[in-house]
Amino acid sequence: MNHPRVIIAGTNSGCGKTTITMGIIAALVKRGMKVSPYKTGPDYIDPGFHSLAAGKKCRNLDTMMLGKEVVLELFERELSNTDIAIVEGVMGLYDGAGGLDERGSAAHLSKLSNTPVILVIDARAMAASAGAVVLGFKEFDPELNLAGVIINMVGSRRHFEMVKDSIENRTGVTVLGYIPKNSNFQIPERHLGLIPAWEKDKTFSVIKRISETIEDNIELDALLNIANSAPVFPSYKKTIFTLLNRSSISEVKIKIGVARDNAFCFYYDDNLDILENYGAEIVYFSPLEDKVLPNDISALYFGGGYPELFAEKLSQNYQLIEEIRTLVDRGLPALAECGGFMYLCSELTDMDGNSFSMAGVFPGRTVMDKKLRSLGYCESVIKEDIFLGKKGTSIAGHMFHWAFLDDIPEGYKFAFEIKKGNKNIDGGMVRKNAVGSWVHFHFGSSPHSAEKFVLAAKKYCRGEG
Repeated sequence: MNHPRVIIAGTNSGCGKTTITMGIIAALVKRGMKVSPYKTGPDYIDPGFHSLAAGKKCRNLDTMMLGKEVVLELFERELSNTDIAIVEGVMGLYDGAGGLDERGSAAHLSKLSNTPVILVIDARAMAASAGAVVLGFKEFDPELNLAGVIINMVGSRRHFEMVKDSIENRTGVTVLGYIPKNSNFQIPERHLGLIPAWEKDKTFSVIKRISETIEDNIELDALLNIANSAPVFPSYKKTIFTLLNRSSISEVKIKIGVARDNAFCFYYDDNLDILENYGAEIVYFSPLEDKVLPNDISALYFGGGYPELFAEKLSQNYQLIEEIRTLVDRGLPALAECGGFMYLCSELTDMDGNSFSMAGVFPGRTVMDKKLRSLGYCESVIKEDIFLGKKGTSIAGHMFHWAFLDDIPEGYKFAFEIKKGNKNIDGGMVRKNAVGSWVHFHFGSSPHSAEKFVLAAKKYCRGEG
């Protein structure tokens, strides 16, 4: 099937592709189009903005964590009920796992999915040289379909004309328009990247300004022509969202409580969909605001986020903390990733050195550092049987955290051997059926682990926990 789609990639990080992608999505929605937004790679924050702009969940497409068949299945799954897919790239167009390894890059995703690329270039300090830059990107990989260019940080109309002439005459690639240098829609940042969209009171006004700038300066009809020219979507074998997967355990509906608020906001929405596909009902709660957990839950899922910014308020929600500990001690399955893991440990020390008591499900204290402690893809291999799988089961994921674990009991047995690059480290804490680690898992890499999660919840629901 020919699904209209395009990837908005950049020459490098910081060239403006997130802002431009968000504006394009909003401008197309304003035209009455149904837009499916996507983000290349493991990022959580950019998808928040794209979700707001589209009025629809933004999905991650990651060719490093996931195999080809899974990426294509997750990509096409949203395309049948949409007019166009807009995918934001990651870092520079060709930046992936290594200098000679394209996995994880926007270029790899483009070729794998037959999706045309529109390149964003920052031209604030160049004119005719822009043609050389685009020519290099075009010829670097002849298999890539580089179909258009958007020029960012343009000083004047005359500047735009010079850059446009150089690019189109030297490369044959169409320039779709530009973004003026003094456009006022800078998004503030914090230690994990951009401030999440849902924390900004004026997010929608920012999106409105960006989309108006896009409408005034970008040829959206030309962009749509590129998207409509995308080749037929590649064939693949479905392995996740199948009736066979769902039929085995869906006869009993169980509820998984998912922590979602300003403190816990980092989830791959495909993970939640995969859990639902195995028969779970996802119900949300807020560790910041709710005094009790949702009724009749059979499992808990704590994603990443910013617990260090809300540590005092989280620590004062004594009633909820006590309920979580009590249910875990009764055998309730619970998965905690990164920020969620920090919440379930005994204590959290923030960047100012202030310490707060947390849920105390796991021993140890998490301490915010002044520098990034870990960043990158990893593979978690289960060391002993747990509710996510048997010994030897491997789950792919990503780590990005500024905190470290301290005051660990001597001789503590960790749940995983985490393989990250050339290093193998121990990680993951276990208490009854609760598991916590720094890793953000993607169930697309191990659907069996999602199935085991739901089966554990089903067992608990039956009083067998």
